[in-house]
Amino acid sequence: MTTTRWNRRGGALTCALLLATGCGLVDAPGEPRVVAHRSGAGNYPENSRSAVIAALHEGYPAIEVDVVLTKDRVPILSHDAWIDAELCTYTLGPDEQEPRRLPEGSRLPIKDFTLAELQRDYRCGGVGDPAMLGAFKVADRYFTFDEMLSALKGHPDMVVQLDIKEHPEYTESPEVFAEEILGRWNAAALPNRFFVTSTRGELLKAFQARQDVETLLIWPAFGADDNTTLVGLLNELKRTVGAQQLIQITRDAGADGIAVAYPVADRAALEAVRKAGLKTAVWTPNTKAQLEAYCRWPLDYLITDYVERAPCR
Repeated sequence: MTTTRWNRRGGALTCALLLATGCGLVDAPGEPRVVAHRSGAGNYPENSRSAVIAALHEGYPAIEVDVVLTKDRVPILSHDAWIDAELCTYTLGPDEQEPRRLPEGSRLPIKDFTLAELQRDYRCGGVGDPAMLGAFKVADRYFTFDEMLSALKGHPDMVVQLDIKEHPEYTESPEVFAEEILGRWNAAALPNRFFVTSTRGELLKAFQARQDVETLLIWPAFGADDNTTLVGLLNELKRTVGAQQLIQITRDAGADGIAVAYPVADRAALEAVRKAGLKTAVWTPNTKAQLEAYCRWPLDYLITDYVERAPCR
């Protein structure tokens, strides 16, 4: 999903820095479904085969995966719409001892490569993520959406959050995403429940136009070139956003609910959103203390890199 890497792609912010938003951790009724962010990025490479298989083995209630389309329109799991120069390397050559890194700051759009080219030339997850130092390093090919669907067989209770990485400059249109992803999901005929998330209302509406599917708007939105959490948050916080504004933002996007970044999440506002008949989610608190608190919030989904730390899992 569109999110912040609190170290690598964002500053380490806490509610203590944003008390003006009213994000005190106040007890409230709630039994949220705990979602493994990027399938459990705190323990395995994000969106990887290793992460998905581990989440299934551990019996997590739900996983979130980020989906991008290749040049030949094959959905694959990737947080970014381009090959991540920090997490991915070139395939190890026969005479190479260490994998070659991509040029620093490079941004090669995934839509410019076929699946075969990506599988042949790149590996991700083997160099480690500076934001997730405790996670295993496992170099692997891109994990396809179809492979994930196959892995889900036999795990009917696993809920899947599909965060679609559609971007006007780097990807196919929302309609193409909806066609390819829903077509594959329906063909798999899985009993699992799923929902779709995006920062863009246009994308959510494209999915809903094809099928009656649950959608949540990711808020606030961070642009492709926003390299700190603070930039994105402060841009949104220049205006006061209360319960009615959140409700209106959600309805304008045509969404069934809203997923809010935890540093700007207000318990009372989210409770009002839920009372208005909309779904609510918070992303991505990771400490045990945070998760204990948010487990008592009026949420439908609690998205975290560390499902095992949440007492309400």
